[in-house]
Amino acid sequence: MDDDKQQRLKRITQSIIGLPTLPTVITQLISLIDNPKTSARNVAQLISTDQALTAKILKLANSAFYGFPREIATVDLAVVVLGFETVKNLGLSVSVLERFAGADGDTGNFDRQKFWEHSIACGVAARLLATKLRYRVPGEAFAAGILHDIGRLILSQYFPDEFDNVLRLMHDEELYIGDAEERVLGVTHADVGGWLAERWNLPRQLEETISFHHAPGRLGRGNDLPSLIHLADFLCRREKIGDGGGDRLPKLDPAALRTFGIHEEPRAALKRIFGYGDELQREMEKADAFTNIVRDEDDSTGETSATQESSTPQDDDTPTPPDDDGSAGQSGATPGDGDGDT
Repeated sequence: MDDDKQQRLKRITQSIIGLPTLPTVITQLISLIDNPKTSARNVAQLISTDQALTAKILKLANSAFYGFPREIATVDLAVVVLGFETVKNLGLSVSVLERFAGADGDTGNFDRQKFWEHSIACGVAARLLATKLRYRVPGEAFAAGILHDIGRLILSQYFPDEFDNVLRLMHDEELYIGDAEERVLGVTHADVGGWLAERWNLPRQLEETISFHHAPGRLGRGNDLPSLIHLADFLCRREKIGDGGGDRLPKLDPAALRTFGIHEEPRAALKRIFGYGDELQREMEKADAFTNIVRDEDDSTGETSATQESSTPQDDDTPTPPDDDGSAGQSGATPGDGDGDT
């Protein structure tokens, strides 16, 4: 990021007062799981200190989204069956959904419900594409999909007038939302989201994904997760699930295709990605447990955690990618020993 943009971002973020923080149990959970000496029992004990989080994880673990044939009745079993990474990313996702779902309602042209529909769909799409493109940690992909546009939510909540101007400009001039944000604010939602991820001390991989989900090629090597979210975003917009930020699509970054060894011409490659649309719609039918968190339709387990800190498509045409033959690039991501599947 150049110096001028850093200064603009600094001015924007310094104006944010009362920024919601992650619950202590979530920050501890991230640190605990990142420690190679941690045991399943350690993780279960920490989660069990938060009754609301415990109930939510058990409810989600037993939902149709995971499809386990037998009931998961204890946190200990959930940690073993789901795996460390999935539990961590599930806890993070639930925390963010609950943290912001109860914030102020729609502002001007911003539809919070449609925003969350898109975010959850992007998490589901990223999880789906992770299996198709052999990304090693589907649970991480799910959390990254949910969080990728968090900067839009921050702008709508803390800069409602300016962000309403962004959306009005976006619609009136049929601009891509990032271009409208640059013109009105001087920074984009990806910049603001990356700053928030840094403030929350999220894993670097998630921070970079939020910052570069529209331009994963700018990261060079190690851009697997941002590339996955880039493609998941396109798929969700194609399927018109929620609001991904207006009808004008961002430019396709061919690096996202090359990262996964997709050597077809970009337009043909996108059609291949879009071919998973029906499967995404079926997966979304199983994701009600997540959308209910946002809709506030959950039962009493949806109450705020006791440990919570204070907080205040285009139609049918395939978008035209930039000129690039899409043929050169890295080999596909190597499947790894992922901890479960979010």
